Amino acid sequence: MATTKTIELVTAVPGPRSAEILARKEQVVAEPLSIYVPVVAAEGRGATLTDVDGNTFIDFIGGVGCLAVGHAHPRVVSAISEQAQLFAHTDFTVVPYEVYVELAERLYALTPITAPTKAAFFNSGAEAVENAVKFARAYTKRPAVIAFEGGFHGRTLLALTLTSKTHPYKAGLGPFAPEVYRVPFADDYRGPDAGAALAALERALVEAGADVERGVAVSAAHEAHAEPVAA
Repeated sequence: MATTKTIELVTAVPGPRSAEILARKEQVVAEPLSIYVPVVAAEGRGATLTDVDGNTFIDFIGGVGCLAVGHAHPRVVSAISEQAQLFAHTDFTVVPYEVYVELAERLYALTPITAPTKAAFFNSGAEAVENAVKFARAYTKRPAVIAFEGGFHGRTLLALTLTSKTHPYKAGLGPFAPEVYRVPFADDYRGPDAGAALAALERALVEAGADVERGVAVSAAHEAHAEPVAA
């Protein structure tokens, strides 16, 4: 049976060109943008990446979930090129355009929700998370948010508050946004199981409710004993 060789290493990793670029990066790029893989991309095709030294790797990162069809898919390249020749950006809230509406319509057709549904598009995952919380708070009139332990939601303030991992994301960057409650995520392999996770969620809801009731009682008592203010 014939085999296909995908990974090809022609230098040490990192290669000399990648090492040189990464050394330059240390002088001009902000420190929080640390590097996970010490190779510098030059070209991607499908599920592979080739670095500036000519080494080819299988890309298991996919832009952290952004490249569902891989690198340089011909239809994606064609669509980008076609749109770039028309216009690149207007800000939809200033000057709208049809493809935004069309994408919302196509997503609506695929969404398994029978009630009327609308969409909004954002620049990043963190921005989407922040706006999802704003939508939920505006609709429910409830301020509190539940986040799962181990989750990563972004680097903006509310998204960072929701993020579970302290290092390297949160250390020394507080205070964070209020009304965020953290509970364990069910994991039958590593634990906790679904029953324990649900029990923790219920406890959090009960305790949060009790805190709200105590806060209302304290506020009412304070108002009852407050000195009148002269007009």
